[in-house]
Amino acid sequence: MLKNTNNPDIEKAVNSIYDMSDDERIYEAARMREKTLHDEASAISNAKAEGRAEGRAEGRVEGIAKEHAAMLKKLRDQFGFTDEQLAALSST
Repeated sequence: MLKNTNNPDIEKAVNSIYDMSDDERIYEAARMREKTLHDEASAISNAKAEGRAEGRAEGRVEGIAKEHAAMLKKLRDQFGFTDEQLAALSST
């Protein structure tokens, strides 16, 4: 259908596409390129998911550390614990 246009540029482009689609090497190269692009996208997606998981884990650790520090401060300020007593509690 497109081979019979009156525009020589379009006819040339269509003929080139038909020629390339018949060439097994070009087909295989295109298939490998598509696979590579898919693999790259998957790797990026996996890396992002891993980064988010690491960020959540780090956030939990930071949250626990802040809670621990707040608890020690409360023990010191409200209950009169000494630094030595708090150190002993922290080491167990």
